[in-house]
Amino acid sequence: MATQTPRNQTSFGASRPEACPESARRHPAGFGTGLKLLAAAAVLMGASACAGRSELGYATLMSEVPATRAIIVPPPGGPSVVAVLQRSYQNGVSQEIALSTASLTTGQNAFYVSLLNNASSPEGATETLTLRSLTPDRIQSEMEERIPGVEMQTSLVYVQNKFGPFGFATGRSSSGDLCLYAWQQIEPNEPAVFVPGGAISVRLRLCDADASVEQLLRVMYGYTIAAYYLSESWNPYGSPPSPPANFGQIDAPMYPLGLGNGAGTTVSRERSLTVETRRAAPSAPRPGRFVDKDTVAPTAPEIPAPTETAPPSGYPVVPSPPGQ
Repeated sequence: MATQTPRNQTSFGASRPEACPESARRHPAGFGTGLKLLAAAAVLMGASACAGRSELGYATLMSEVPATRAIIVPPPGGPSVVAVLQRSYQNGVSQEIALSTASLTTGQNAFYVSLLNNASSPEGATETLTLRSLTPDRIQSEMEERIPGVEMQTSLVYVQNKFGPFGFATGRSSSGDLCLYAWQQIEPNEPAVFVPGGAISVRLRLCDADASVEQLLRVMYGYTIAAYYLSESWNPYGSPPSPPANFGQIDAPMYPLGLGNGAGTTVSRERSLTVETRRAAPSAPRPGRFVDKDTVAPTAPEIPAPTETAPPSGYPVVPSPPGQ
């Protein structure tokens, strides 16, 4: 007996597509419009979520760089470089080079250095480095900020290192530490009218519990500037100095360090010599001659033999003792 196939179905289990609902047949375009609206809403929600995200910002433009990128290198023997904070400008760069500290005074030992690539940049420009002139009020303000609570006395002694003259002040903190604040501005010795040569500003804040003024000043005398700009016009050091007037001239000897000051003096080493050897030793050499300090011994002073003189007149003659 034949069976009746259900409506909307075919044999072998295959189903025939159902007819669209009456509402869909009546409004086929409205259904697609709704999907489009839903998709647009999802896109807007995702965009708003992305817009809510932001990068982390910082209140300072300083960034830490490796110690090997420090503009200033302290002299051999320290103090050592602990950290370097750098800030870049349109016309230069500045660094705060933290140094090792062995004191109880508030603050951090550091070099403060700025390299100016274009000295003619306007002062009011955004993110532009400007080196202000050195004035007593400005230096005093810097010392109060970087060495708070220490009364600093500015030295009136003229000093200079290999980069030129610099100024310094010293003071004793309440904890007994000796503090030094030094300042130097390196600029061309001749004004550059057409092409600015750049400039370098250096500050040193240094406090130590056991150092003397000479030991603290040694850092200012021995530091090295290890950075530069690859530009032919950048030359804050100015023209190199001319050689000495007597360089290469006749009768103008030049000695290594320490030998020119001790001319005319000889050094002898004490040796165990008998009295006869001392008396027979040669006389001291003339000043200015080089002698072997092992062969020259100090000459003992010769004692003159007593001479017999006649007794003065009017006095009795005293006989000699027996046996003489």
